[in-house]
Amino acid sequence: MKETVLGIIAEYNPFHNGHLYHINKALEITKASCVVVSLSSNFVQRGKPSIVDKWERAKMALTQGANLVIEIPSAFSCHNAGIFCSAGVDLLAGTGMVTHISFGMEETSFHSLKGTIDILIEEPLSFKKKLRNYLNKGYSFAEARSRALDELIPGAGGLLSCSNNILAVGYMMRIAQKKYPLIPVPVKRIGKGYLDEALSDIASATAIREAIRAKGIEEILPFVPNETFSILKKATKEGRCAINDDLLFKVVVTSCLRDSPGKLANYAEVSEGIENRIIKAVKEAHSWQELIDMIATKRYPKSRVQRHLMHILLSYDHWTNKAVQRLSVPYIRILGFDDKGRRLLKKMKTEAKLPVLSRFKTLPSPYGETIMALEYRASELWEMLCSNPQRRKEIRQKPVVT
Repeated sequence: MKETVLGIIAEYNPFHNGHLYHINKALEITKASCVVVSLSSNFVQRGKPSIVDKWERAKMALTQGANLVIEIPSAFSCHNAGIFCSAGVDLLAGTGMVTHISFGMEETSFHSLKGTIDILIEEPLSFKKKLRNYLNKGYSFAEARSRALDELIPGAGGLLSCSNNILAVGYMMRIAQKKYPLIPVPVKRIGKGYLDEALSDIASATAIREAIRAKGIEEILPFVPNETFSILKKATKEGRCAINDDLLFKVVVTSCLRDSPGKLANYAEVSEGIENRIIKAVKEAHSWQELIDMIATKRYPKSRVQRHLMHILLSYDHWTNKAVQRLSVPYIRILGFDDKGRRLLKKMKTEAKLPVLSRFKTLPSPYGETIMALEYRASELWEMLCSNPQRRKEIRQKPVVT
């Protein structure tokens, strides 16, 4: 009988009490012997640098129940939900070891979840027409998709109006599309919504980051596991946090001003003339928030705008983006492990469907080399957003061992 191994896709930006609840609940349901986490790299899905680097967040996970942490490279982690979800699932399936995948959902008992996923995968003509109609009215893709679905399956639009539900549906779509033998394990999300900035026992990662930014590290002590607090406190003291929006604003504005609108249009997902709004905004805005507010529209919500700006910062071009959407993740990079994870890694030598890397290295395929080069660039740029950058850490750093 195959060993039960639980997979989780996460950002842990930072790891908090809600994440701990999710791991424990998923382990209770599955009785898994090991937990493998696909973790976002230094630039995350909603288009911002992570508060601490991927190795520090891997350490947080390993102290709270994870046994093996693998990287979702920046080319995938700082992208729309579809790309992010597909990469996370592909990595877990690529280990050859993961049997179950767990994720949080605001709503775990929707009556037509399978029907919703079938429509999104098959895209029948009736759905395409409704989707195009809402896109033509200026709605964002996510909003247009929700409204089109709601006309076909009442309630589906509401299901896809919640951030964790969107990701959960993305994971399940990828499993169905690729026919992966992964068993989904949804866990009902508890606590505040991801954008809620109020601190509570189950505070959101947004609230925790904002509290650190506004009031200092001591403010979050009751709201995160002790190990998370210790890691964040040390990183703050040593100048290893990328939390300064003023510095981010200056770096992004500099990156945008070096190019013409025509050149900006060559970067991933920048299209439909949004490059003109970006250029206008970077010439007039005086802060990060003002910059985002000036660019965002009904069609281009703030998270999408932030991803555009990160893609410009990272010089992430359309051609690489097209390859990412077609080919997915070319390798499994190990960020950290404990004794159970070490045992799993030994089995992965024969079971993994992708090359397993423990260090930064040059890959034989041009595509793999491109993804690795973008990851190096992302890590170096993340370092520049810290007051105490560690140059070439991407190359020197070994996996975290706990």
